[in-house]
This record gives sequence, C-alpha cells and structure tokens, in this order.
Amino acid sequence: MKITLNTTSIPEPRRPQIEALVKSFAKATEIVWLPSRFPRFVMLVEPGPDDKSQSEGGSIFESPLAGTRSLASVTEFLEVRIKESLAGPAA
Repeated sequence: MKITLNTTSIPEPRRPQIEALVKSFAKATEIVWLPSRFPRFVMLVEPGPDDKSQSEGGSIFESPLAGTRSLASVTEFLEVRIKESLAGPAA
C-alpha cells in the first residue's frame, strides 16, 4: 500500500510520529510526503499488489460498503487517528 501524506497539514517535527502511527496500522506501507492546498492529512491511499481492499464506487472518500476495508475506510480511519495524534502531546 502507498499512502501520500500532506506536508502542509502535518508539522515536520511530528512526521516521524505520524509515520509510526500509519505503519502500525498498515505494516507494508510506502509513505510519500507531498504538499497540498487541501486541509486533509491523508491525500491518497493506493493499494499494493497484495491488498484486498474494495475499489468499487466513485470517490475514495466515500466507502461503498460500511465496515469493509475499502480505500475510503482506510483513508477515513487514518484521518481520524492522525488528527487525534496531532491534538495530543508530541511523542
């Protein structure tokens, strides 16, 4: 899985903590950092060759089936976890 995170929304000193958080959820993950004008933390989640996520539906931000490990559900889960992590003290 490849996950693109937003350098504009995540302060540089917190990035190692956020990378550890993301990798604790998705073990075999390539993390890419890119700037964006959008306020989201997770800009893109791309499945890898071994990922079994569902790709049906329109937007990656809308899960077609509740409770599935779709790209939308992974994105939303990571958004919430990163927001909670950034709201707390730096590790």
